[in-house]
Amino acid sequence: MALSSFIRLLIVGFICYFLIVLVLRVSGKRTLSKMNAFDFVVTVALGSVLSNILINNETLLMEGIVSFCLLVFLQFLSSWLSVHSPTVNSLLKSQPSLLYYNGNYYYKHMKKERISKNEITQAIRSQGIGSTDSVSAVVLETDGKISVLKKRPDNTDENTLENIDK
Repeated sequence: MALSSFIRLLIVGFICYFLIVLVLRVSGKRTLSKMNAFDFVVTVALGSVLSNILINNETLLMEGIVSFCLLVFLQFLSSWLSVHSPTVNSLLKSQPSLLYYNGNYYYKHMKKERISKNEITQAIRSQGIGSTDSVSAVVLETDGKISVLKKRPDNTDENTLENIDK
């Protein structure tokens, strides 16, 4: 590596680091929150842009900064539109899937989401629950996390399941 390339890498890396911190700070917590598929794609693209800025001597710093800011802006815009438009929300984000409810496994949902019965019981055990008799519902969330809802002593239904197909 030539000395000039090394110096460019140090300067551009330093500038990009502070740019990333600044842009992500300004764009808000949503940019770094638990990711759905769209968020994951944007995050990978951000990493690719940063890598290209640092490694490719032909990429101008300003081009990289504009690309990075554009991706963060599009992420911000898509999340804003998702909050304000149910149509956009349904296009960009998946819906949670009910995998188990009151003693019944939903094999159709499990097959669609590629979740095995073993993964469900593992999630139940990881919550410190020893029996499915103590579980009201198991839900695959939009970020891929499996949520386990314990049965309530008063046997009332869980209102957090209102937006999930049963």
